Amino acid sequence: MGEVVVVVAVALLWAFLYGELTSFNLLVGALLGMLMLVAVRREGSSSLPTRLWRVGRFLVAFLAELLVAGVMIALLAIRPRPRFHPHVIAVPLRLESNAAISLLSATITLLPGTVAMGTSDDRRTLYAHAIGEADPDRSRASVIRIETLILGFMR
Repeated sequence: MGEVVVVVAVALLWAFLYGELTSFNLLVGALLGMLMLVAVRREGSSSLPTRLWRVGRFLVAFLAELLVAGVMIALLAIRPRPRFHPHVIAVPLRLESNAAISLLSATITLLPGTVAMGTSDDRRTLYAHAIGEADPDRSRASVIRIETLILGFMR
């Protein structure tokens, strides 16, 4: 029953954001709501509100990381003598599914100054290129923070 409420709420929100309450907009919103439920639904996982809360927390944390990384790269760009600290980091992965690893790779690639390079053959290590931080451990910790948030709703 709760999932039906979520689908209806997303459909109404979509129509509201689009600006017209039409059957087409409601249908598209309902499809998006169902897609969101499928994306966060896992067998044996926590309740839907908990999963949605974790997705929201992930999005807020990602936006915060995006803001911090953007400011750092902007400062590097405007300094007369920037001190770049490029390095390749290896991050041990706790994520297991291809979808979760892909989400992590896409997320860190969207952050300015970080690019996912790939994973090891056994999918236990993610390799990324990062600039800006002098300490590779701080870059690695940033990726691990994002991975922990993804684990919260995709485990």
